[in-house]
Amino acid sequence: MTIPVILGMIASGYVLKLLIRKESFFNIIGILANDVLLSFFVLASIAGRSLDYLAGLKVVFFYVAAVVGLCLVSSYFYGRYFVKEDRGWRGALMVLSIFPNTAALGFPLVAIFTRDLTPAVLYSAASSLLAIPLATFLTIRYSRDTGGLSETVTATITSPPVTVSLVSLSLVLSGVKFPEKLLTLAGKVGWWCLPLMLVYFGSRLQFKKIPLRKLLETGLFRMMLPFLLLLLALRVPGEPVFYAILIESSMPPAIMAASILARHRLKAEESTAVTLVLTLVAILLIFSLKISGMAGALASH
Repeated sequence: MTIPVILGMIASGYVLKLLIRKESFFNIIGILANDVLLSFFVLASIAGRSLDYLAGLKVVFFYVAAVVGLCLVSSYFYGRYFVKEDRGWRGALMVLSIFPNTAALGFPLVAIFTRDLTPAVLYSAASSLLAIPLATFLTIRYSRDTGGLSETVTATITSPPVTVSLVSLSLVLSGVKFPEKLLTLAGKVGWWCLPLMLVYFGSRLQFKKIPLRKLLETGLFRMMLPFLLLLLALRVPGEPVFYAILIESSMPPAIMAASILARHRLKAEESTAVTLVLTLVAILLIFSLKISGMAGALASH
């Protein structure tokens, strides 16, 4: 989907919320998008891969793990010491921090610097493998006032997208190949989770108050820290993998992350507002780089 289409789907969700006052309608959309269709999407995305493809993730996976670890640990300790009064936002901040928008926004921005999107695709795949189960675990953990760790783990594993993800990955590692027709059908059905998530995301938007502090916190842990880490750590400037990893790691929160938070009613309004603003900032950056010609100058070095 193009950026105008993405913004249009978000706007349509917001308009639907104004026209349809029944919350149950949007709850059904959330369940359909985040539980049912996302499971098909995950099945097609993981089960359709080969062992060779997964082996190709090893180099990029190191950077993905480093970024996720940095964002998770830093946001956790920040929340523990500076957001003591709001447990819900501590959890939401961690989810938004570890789950970047590596596809819809990451790919177009990487394409400004290089025509080779292979490293970006690998980074996005590796990021999703980590982010979906981890974000689901954190969301369930912090959306409930009671319940032990074992209960949270059980609820996470039995979440349909996580279950499908783990089973699919296990079968691929075992060398089991799914029928091509099944994967094709799962891909066609699962793709609809993306527009539905955008509509659901739009229906959760609130413009009464943009939480500036939460916007800055999310921008710091999701975008600035990963950018600075990899800018200092990467030693291959001028190569496609340099731009892909650097840019993908510093993307704003994924709309899927905000959708998962909204699905479990964990700081839905704040999360969607923060995600929307940071997404618009990233889009403006894309167009600014294109218009100014700075992208070509940077890519030539």
